[in-house]
Amino acid sequence: MAEEQGAAAEAGADPVALGAAMARASSPAVDAELVSYLHDQRHHLHEQLNQIHLDVWEKKLGVLLRLATLAVGLVFAGGLGMMVWDAAHSRGLIITPFSVPPSLKERGLDGEVIASQVIDKLNHMTKSESSRSVQSYANNWGENIKVEIPETGVSIGELRDFLKDWLGHDIRISGEVYKTEGGIAVTARTSGEEGATFTGKEADLDTLLQQAAEHVYEVTQPYRYANYLDRNYNPVGLQDRLARAAAIYQRLIAGDDPFERAWAWNGLGTLAFRYHKDDREAIADYSNAIASSPDFTIGWFARSFREIELGHDENTLTGFRAAGRLLHRDSIPDLNPHYVPYARLSADTFVHYYTGDFVGAFPIARTAGAQNDDFSVLARSSFQNWALQSLARLHDAGGVQSFVRELGPAAPTDPFTLVPLHARMQDWQAVRALEPAAKRDAYSYSRGVRIAGNFDMLQPYLALARAHLGDFASAEALIASSAGDNDDAVRARAQIAEMEGNYARADWWFARSERQTPSIPFTDALWGVALLKRGQPDAAIEKFKLANRCGPHFADPMEGWGEALMAKNQSHLALAKFAEANKYAPNWGRLHLKWGEALAYAGKLAEAKAQFTSATQLDLTPSEKSELAARLKS
Repeated sequence: MAEEQGAAAEAGADPVALGAAMARASSPAVDAELVSYLHDQRHHLHEQLNQIHLDVWEKKLGVLLRLATLAVGLVFAGGLGMMVWDAAHSRGLIITPFSVPPSLKERGLDGEVIASQVIDKLNHMTKSESSRSVQSYANNWGENIKVEIPETGVSIGELRDFLKDWLGHDIRISGEVYKTEGGIAVTARTSGEEGATFTGKEADLDTLLQQAAEHVYEVTQPYRYANYLDRNYNPVGLQDRLARAAAIYQRLIAGDDPFERAWAWNGLGTLAFRYHKDDREAIADYSNAIASSPDFTIGWFARSFREIELGHDENTLTGFRAAGRLLHRDSIPDLNPHYVPYARLSADTFVHYYTGDFVGAFPIARTAGAQNDDFSVLARSSFQNWALQSLARLHDAGGVQSFVRELGPAAPTDPFTLVPLHARMQDWQAVRALEPAAKRDAYSYSRGVRIAGNFDMLQPYLALARAHLGDFASAEALIASSAGDNDDAVRARAQIAEMEGNYARADWWFARSERQTPSIPFTDALWGVALLKRGQPDAAIEKFKLANRCGPHFADPMEGWGEALMAKNQSHLALAKFAEANKYAPNWGRLHLKWGEALAYAGKLAEAKAQFTSATQLDLTPSEKSELAARLKS
């Protein structure tokens, strides 16, 4: 009985009523009443459970409704946030349809067509490649140029336009075309600017639209417009375009933005060397650019090339080292990314070259010459030239010939490549024969643009050729007009004096060159050779040590050092110097000849013979060939 009461209580029945009912349970009438009561209680309980389930679902639906409302709110807020972000970062050029007269509309030239033609002309002007990154322009609109058709009524588009007007940096262009007594006029204006009007005959509409587009370009992106002017090499109107470009650069220099000022100085530097044939003026302009912005990548890079033209070795190396540091950053925000590979390979080539690491310079220059990007293609012949010069400085005549065959029809034929190349291979007759062409092609121009180097670059080699061929008077006369800060010329003066036997004068010029080029190994290597020939091996070794300190991968001072040790009867010590030199000039005939001699003096005859055999397969001077023949007979 207790269990039944407990079960009934758990089922929701009234315990008191149930107890009374149970007390009368022996009567049939009571049993029927009890059954009816229990049925009612079960029904009541079922209704309560249904209500509970309904309440639960109502609560769930309420939560879901709140979540849906929240989701819709988040989507709306996110969409609005994206619109706000897009508006705040918007840097486009928006041109509204021009107002045009009915006569043009009848010809199909309505406002949208005119605006589209202006866009086409702007796009054409912006296509010219520049070393500058488009993202670095203060008013850069890149390729985001469009005609905007005004909308009517309240819409998402109108909200977006409102936000861009409020938060963005879009440049808006408007204008009109209208009739005049003499023809038509085209007016174009940018945001907040009165605009400019260009007039002419109706047949000149295309020209007037070009003038309007140029006005927009100059007002919105003055540096790019100046670049457009000075890179248009058409000789018709060239001087006027150059004057306009220079005026724009001067306005930017007078402005408050040091970055724009640096680029403007860069523009003037380009005008100076490209059109005014004045490398010194260009160097001054690039120096001003660097002063405005010390990490101005293109300033260091461009100035270094002009230093090469003037023979300023120390400044060339310093500049390319600085440029290389900037060009090897993870991010180079001021340069066109298409320009970076060309510039980086160039800087790396010259840093190796001017420290005497020709075995390192050659593969970089060769790789650069094989690149197909727009900038490397333009400089391909220059890269090939420096690859050839590196091989010549490695005393590798076979390598030079092999590379020339590899280049085929593209192999250089200009005197600005061939004169120094033959000089470094000591083919003085070939250098002398190229002198008329060098004088003829110096400062060659095409359509007002300099396309060849200057005669000062070749003068030292031409003077040395005259001296090596015994014509000292004309050699002195030719080198006398060279600039005192041209390091190749100063070294040539020292070598000519040395060949004449005027050692005091030679040392004076060597010392001057050493002071001018404290980081360059070339002067001390040459001075060491001169001292060794004079019979001063100890003094020569001191110069070779200095050269090796500046150029640890430069083979010449190591080979000279070895010869100086041989002159001191220390051939056993010379072997290490020759082995070291061989790492950096493995195809140098004289190196293997002298190495063999040192091995023979050290009693290593089999090894000496191997070096002599190697020398027979390499380039040697006539005197070296005679010496080798005598060694092979002994």
